[in-house]
Amino acid sequence: MSVLHFIKSELKSFNLELTPKQDGREGVGFLIGDNLLHLQSIDLDATQRSIKISKQDLGELKDNLFVALVLILDKEPKVVYLIPSKDLSQGDNNIFIENNVSLLPSLSNWEIKVSSNTIPELVKYSLENMIDKLKT
Repeated sequence: MSVLHFIKSELKSFNLELTPKQDGREGVGFLIGDNLLHLQSIDLDATQRSIKISKQDLGELKDNLFVALVLILDKEPKVVYLIPSKDLSQGDNNIFIENNVSLLPSLSNWEIKVSSNTIPELVKYSLENMIDKLKT
């Protein structure tokens, strides 16, 4: 099952629809109602333990902008986390890291770390816990 198909079916169980954004930039390419969605996946079967999202691709952090992080285990998408983009700037935790590259700002990024230590903290971003934020 593709990541896109997986997230669509997960959202459908909450009566939400994922639609492609017509004028979407490379990263922020989907809408759920009035909310913008940046879709990312992380393959935990590989040794990948973090993902980096270009600040340029994500754009300005806003209340209605979410990062949909799909965890892939055993070659299948298994879990969706919906992370409000503004939470990325909370630099006092071990999940979200801001990497600024002053000489080449286009390389600046937000990093999301996923490990057995961070999964319990990420649970608050699980789809069922975030659904109210999407419906408002």
